Amino acid sequence: MEDIKAMKKAFSSFSQLVGFAVSLVIAFMMLLTVADVLGRFLFRAPITGTPELTEFMMIVIVFPALAWCALAGRHVLVDLIIKRFSPSIQAFIKTITLLLSLLIYVILTIASFYESIEVNTKTGLLRIPHAPFYWIMSLGFALFCVAILVLLVRNMTETREVKK
Repeated sequence: MEDIKAMKKAFSSFSQLVGFAVSLVIAFMMLLTVADVLGRFLFRAPITGTPELTEFMMIVIVFPALAWCALAGRHVLVDLIIKRFSPSIQAFIKTITLLLSLLIYVILTIASFYESIEVNTKTGLLRIPHAPFYWIMSLGFALFCVAILVLLVRNMTETREVKK
């Protein structure tokens, strides 16, 4: 049991570190966008490739942050009906939901890894290869799968404590 707690703590720390790195990318993206807009309107000279860079930064922001959002409980949750059930039924529904989510994201992870291996295209303007960003997406999905496993273990532990 202590091994599981240590793994959860290590993964939580790692996902927080990824969350911090993503925050830095967001800050850079905001600065780039402001500089591009100011350059466009004040000097009639936008920054070349800003849309391409922004698209790639969105990939770097979204996919690695999936695990952090899941562990922090920040994903959207609609529980209008479920909250009316007993705690044991809520835990059962949550377990089924997590298992289905895990199945779907394992399929997405495998598909994205295959896609990452095959891709060899580049952007039109800056000639940035797409492959590294496909790998970031794949690793983000894989981290999210690990986060779902951590949530499953946490849910099962909480369920056992409720039953006692």
